[in-house]
Amino acid sequence: MHAVMIEGEKILRILFTVVALAGVIKIAHAEKHGVLSGDMPTSYRAECSACHVAFPPDLLPADAWRRIMDNLADHYGVDARIDTSPRTEIESFLVRNAGRTLRFRKHGDPLRLTATLWFHRTHGRVKILFNDSQVGSRANCAACHMHADDGRYEDHDLTPLARGN
Repeated sequence: MHAVMIEGEKILRILFTVVALAGVIKIAHAEKHGVLSGDMPTSYRAECSACHVAFPPDLLPADAWRRIMDNLADHYGVDARIDTSPRTEIESFLVRNAGRTLRFRKHGDPLRLTATLWFHRTHGRVKILFNDSQVGSRANCAACHMHADDGRYEDHDLTPLARGN
């Protein structure tokens, strides 16, 4: 009987360790999601932030980033072509740090973060804000998220506009 209790305690310790490690891994991944990585080239912020925030690469899959970079001549209605060297550097960064495949809404543009199911689920309750002239576009993350330029989109760091002030 005593041997059975010792085995049971060992199993409980192993299970506790596994659960604790899974929690640590989940927290580490959650902190990384949506944050601009340390290897971000200065060209990315310089080129992309000229018109919108430099989106964290993990918000779109690699294939989407490649397709976006391949069509800079008509980047959502704007000619956003850049020289070859920074373009190559930016695309490499985006693909290297890309996220997993995201699901898009039916008939959604797979190259628009704002067409993902994730975006619609997280912004559905505030979509009225997209009609506000201070926002102007669903891609204007900085209108509501104070630290969007750093790739941080926490609900507790919202602008007065987003908080309804």
